[in-house]
Amino acid sequence: RGPAIGMAARLAAEKGVEVLLDALPRVLEIYPEARVLFAGQYRGVLGEEAYARRLAPLFERHRDRWTFLGVLSPQEMAAFYPNLDVIVVPSLNSTESFGLVQVEAMLCGTPAIASDLPGVRQPVLQTGMGEVVPVGDSRALAEAILRVVGNRARYVRPREEIVARFNSERTAAEYEALFERLL
Repeated sequence: RGPAIGMAARLAAEKGVEVLLDALPRVLEIYPEARVLFAGQYRGVLGEEAYARRLAPLFERHRDRWTFLGVLSPQEMAAFYPNLDVIVVPSLNSTESFGLVQVEAMLCGTPAIASDLPGVRQPVLQTGMGEVVPVGDSRALAEAILRVVGNRARYVRPREEIVARFNSERTAAEYEALFERLL
């Protein structure tokens, strides 16, 4: 079995789905059995019809390597993440906030690759559990996937470390300290 590359998002232009699609041929050169598992709404996404039509030929080209899972329940997501070798968040939206998908995956032992956007890159930068790539750079994404899949143990951190890092009480205390410094 080849590596499982996950993406959890809706099929929307801002999510950078085409960045992963464009990275896939390079990944398949090294891992011909690699596959993408896409969790999230992919049909009838409001306002994204033209985007879906534009990507349709790419999905068709990779139909043997790309699986749409649809919208998964929280329990199904908890089973999805640990079955991945890596999760990718190739977002193109500069206003996208903190990458919760990455933290959920990391809690399940799955490294992440994220776009170099302020909120999106934070979980990777704070944990070292993955890589950050330039926004919209499919070649960099492909190479990062190859590095993470090829040396996964280097990126995995203990669950306890991730829990401690993203603990809500710790986060609240850090915000409180920030606000005090600003006042």
